[in-house]
Amino acid sequence: MKVVIQVSEKEKIPMGNIVGTHIAVLKDVETIEVVFLESAITATTNEEMIKPLLKEEKIIVMACRTSMELNNIKESDLVKGVSPTPQGGFIEIIRRQQEGWFYIHV
Repeated sequence: MKVVIQVSEKEKIPMGNIVGTHIAVLKDVETIEVVFLESAITATTNEEMIKPLLKEEKIIVMACRTSMELNNIKESDLVKGVSPTPQGGFIEIIRRQQEGWFYIHV
C-alpha cells in the first residue's frame, strides 16, 4: 500500500508528523509521501518541525514547488531529505491518486 498525505496549513504540521509516523508502522504500507504546501511549506525549511518524518525510512517528504516560489524558498533552503515536487503540490497529489495511492488530507 502507498499513501500520499497533504499538509497545507502551518497549524497542521504536527498532525502531519503524527499521521505519517503512525501509518508507517503498518506492515502493508511500503511508501508514504508527505506533501507540504501553502502555509505548511515553512516546515520544509525547518528540520525540527519535520524531524519525525525524516527519521522514517518509508516516508518521502516533498515541498510544493509552487508554494516554494510564492514564499521565495529555494531548493538550497530545503532541509536535507526534502525534495521539491516536479510541478505543483496539487499536481503531485493528483498524480499519486491516479497511480492508486491512498490519499489523506490533514
